[in-house]
Amino acid sequence: MEIDDLKFQNLTTKHLKPYEKRASTESLQFLRWILENIFRQDSQEADDACVDQKQDKGVDGILVNDVLELVYIFQSKIKQKDKATLGDTELKEFVGTLTQFKSPETVQGLLDGKANDVLKAALLRNDIKTKIEGGYTIEGIFCTNAPLNSEGAAYLKTTEDVTVYDAKRICAEFIDLDALSGIDEAFSFDTSDTEVIKYHTAQGVTARIFLANALQMTHMTGIADGTLFSQNVRLSLGNTKVNKSLIASIRDKNEHKNFPLYHNGITVLCESMDEAKKEKITISKYMVVNGAQSLSSLMQEKSKITQDLKILVKIVALDGNIELTEKVTQNSNNQNAIKPRDMRSNHGIQQRLKKEVAALNYNGFVLEVKRGEVSKGKRPISNEDAGLALLALDLGEPWNCHQKYKVMDESHSKIFGRVDVTGAKIVALYSALQSVEASLNDFDDGLFGHYTLTRYFLAHVVSEIIKEDPIGKKVFADFGSIIKAKKLDAFLEVFADLSATAVDDLNAEIVDIVDGIGFDYKKDLKSPKWCRTMCQKMKSAYSKDVKRKKAKPVSELLSFALK
Repeated sequence: MEIDDLKFQNLTTKHLKPYEKRASTESLQFLRWILENIFRQDSQEADDACVDQKQDKGVDGILVNDVLELVYIFQSKIKQKDKATLGDTELKEFVGTLTQFKSPETVQGLLDGKANDVLKAALLRNDIKTKIEGGYTIEGIFCTNAPLNSEGAAYLKTTEDVTVYDAKRICAEFIDLDALSGIDEAFSFDTSDTEVIKYHTAQGVTARIFLANALQMTHMTGIADGTLFSQNVRLSLGNTKVNKSLIASIRDKNEHKNFPLYHNGITVLCESMDEAKKEKITISKYMVVNGAQSLSSLMQEKSKITQDLKILVKIVALDGNIELTEKVTQNSNNQNAIKPRDMRSNHGIQQRLKKEVAALNYNGFVLEVKRGEVSKGKRPISNEDAGLALLALDLGEPWNCHQKYKVMDESHSKIFGRVDVTGAKIVALYSALQSVEASLNDFDDGLFGHYTLTRYFLAHVVSEIIKEDPIGKKVFADFGSIIKAKKLDAFLEVFADLSATAVDDLNAEIVDIVDGIGFDYKKDLKSPKWCRTMCQKMKSAYSKDVKRKKAKPVSELLSFALK
């Protein structure tokens, strides 16, 4: 990424378009983009972190890291003029904002004051008062698409409370997945304070294994933009348990000598290796094929690295052996943690469902059960997405759909291991979930409408309305016959129409229940009690509409299923 990419016109047209329905202003769209691309949050976590209304007391977002006991307070500013810079004025104002979080008492003051309801809800949802009382550190994050100027840089030296992500830093840390392969230059390792294990193969491949100074490793080109890791099976995965553990080890200086004991190390492939200079190993045309998380974490916490922090490095000079390059890449990465989805990919249930979906030959759908499957010319449904559709529309648990990781893990049997779960049901319910998308634009509160869990809750409500009807219940019990009779498209039209009706009723219901911070959709949509109560109200509202002849009975809407 180049700085020009962050100029207002380029930023809004190239990067922020997907965020227009999720945030009301360019600055808040930008903050979501930052949270997803720099702080490695998923879309729902990014939405949860943001505060989207006026009277936000200078706070645009709140993100909690319970592993590191940190509370990040975000402020986001977009500069529309190409030559604009960030000075000290806005930073001083932001430091003033952070004083609202200096103690449990000041946080209580926010809750008791005139801050907007969304900010108050975020403070309560994240239990900020208790966490500050328990010793959590507050760190201000100021994000802007403009470069920091000299006045701003000088001011930052006087405060430890604020970290600035300006245009230069964002460009340095943004990972461009389309970057070219490898680094076409030389890099030298200082081996004066380490033993070097030398290894040669019969094919002339040379390898060196040693402990390298971690700070020296951060000077390798391509860490920030990802070009160094172009052949890595996985890039840096962001806020995973592994990543958090790495950062915690780096920040604790007492752990630096133990770092090689905790972490697997780095594998570097290069075209050639030069040891002509004593106590130096110089490599050329190199790439890292295992160790993206370690190096990314080291770069992020560069200022915390001491001379005691070393990392195990394996250099392999392949001399153009492409076949061995691929073998080293694959085998070194096979030691990484395997996701539950990978473990289930060959499970009998998943393989059966995959064959059933393929046999339907409906709209080109195929069930993707393995990461990286190639389905050229087909429409893949990942088994994780299929599981979420089943969880919300079939099992009736939309409040659990933010826990995607459980679908292929502890919830696998509950979701997939049932005799009535067929390829036909997966295709039908996945398609039904997609059919509610158009209705999301009809919510009075657009941010609520395009919140990740809202589509699952809405589809759940429609499913419950349909299943209360005898004919609807029969349709849900036998989607195979519906697809075979080529009537699924008609069912999906009914589903979409009912979702539009449900949105109208839900809009009216939300107006009635909003009272101060009594409605917090980021919390309520994860509450079984709230979802069940609201779903019952939506079903009652539809029944009343039918009695008043404002809506047709489900039996009439689905009468085609009996023909």
